Amino acid sequence: MKKAVAILFSGLCILSVTACKHSAKDPDLNAANTPTSTTNNDEIVKETITDRHGDQMEIITNKTKNSVVVRLNGQSYELHKNFENPGFSTVDNKYQYTETKSEVTFLKKDVDMVLFHGKRDQANTKLASQ
Repeated sequence: MKKAVAILFSGLCILSVTACKHSAKDPDLNAANTPTSTTNNDEIVKETITDRHGDQMEIITNKTKNSVVVRLNGQSYELHKNFENPGFSTVDNKYQYTETKSEVTFLKKDVDMVLFHGKRDQANTKLASQ
């Protein structure tokens, strides 16, 4: 029994040593590790809003590209500025996001269902405006 375990162990060691002989100077690896130097001058604002039920929605606004990413219940929705109507909507026009100074609404347009409606913290808004 000890012989079988020793042979099995040595076989696994030899297999792992031969499998790990990948060159560290592989050109594919070097291309993946080189950082790309892109200048990102986008004006991005992140905000988390809690509704009266305690649910939270994270809003990431890119003011340069006129887009909003809404994260709600583990899902992300990317919305773009809708110039015909106030607010933002998805490409397929299924979801709409609107905001005012103090309120935020995220709804599904097909069934006229509000997925999230919350108010911004008024204390922070007043301090920022002073």
